Amino acid sequence: MGVFLNMRALIIVLLFLVTSSCNNPKSSNNASHEAAAYPVVVQNLLHEIDRFPDSTELRVQLVDTMDSLFLIKEALAQIDSLIIRDSSNYGIWYRKGELAISIADTSLALSSFSHAATLYATPDVLLTLANLYAAQKNKTALALCTKVIAQKPDRTYIAHSYYITGLYYENTGNTKVAIQNFNTCIQQNYTYIDAYLEIGWIYFDQKKYMAANEIFETATAVKPTDARGHYWNAKCLEKLGQPEQALNKYQLALNIDNTLTEAAEAISRIKAAKK
Repeated sequence: MGVFLNMRALIIVLLFLVTSSCNNPKSSNNASHEAAAYPVVVQNLLHEIDRFPDSTELRVQLVDTMDSLFLIKEALAQIDSLIIRDSSNYGIWYRKGELAISIADTSLALSSFSHAATLYATPDVLLTLANLYAAQKNKTALALCTKVIAQKPDRTYIAHSYYITGLYYENTGNTKVAIQNFNTCIQQNYTYIDAYLEIGWIYFDQKKYMAANEIFETATAVKPTDARGHYWNAKCLEKLGQPEQALNKYQLALNIDNTLTEAAEAISRIKAAKK
């Protein structure tokens, strides 16, 4: 449910600016010897790096290609080779954090993003760290969100800050303050669908189905193409004893996202009960 902050484009630009060079052409993890173990696209890049070991652009391409092929540990090794050459590059550290998240290595992600933040405390890296800390119920999340708001960035970042603050309070059981922060997030950005959903989920867990249903209906009005709002609207209607209306909403959710197996199962269940 956390916010995803896409920094890929910026990271690539920053990595292209690396000016340090590697003097040892064999330092590319012996690419010519290991290439045969990888898909052709990776082999080709490794061969190119053998030819041009100082090319940051090639190594960035290799990292992204390995990432897309789920060769995350190998991509991390390539990132580490970039760090050896330029340990003060914000983008490299941020990219390492992204890769760590993709293999659920929270410790490595925290250390990588924290290092990036010491180099350049952008709202993106601070909020990425805050999101990780919020999931751990760590109060550091609140301090980081407050720091971002104090920077007076645009409303998008402010909305993210209140959303993550809400996540922290929700995770620590203070649902009243969580809802307050989610509402403040929505005030900053009324299209922030995840904030609506979080409020709805809180009410649903509290068995306040009418209140939850109102929130999910609002969410579907704000973003009718998001299957989640329709699905949870249907769940509320089912709890409120309106199976026919729920059936229509489940079907709508499934039409939007045909991978939503929970909606398909609910449709089958309601239809079976009618027989």
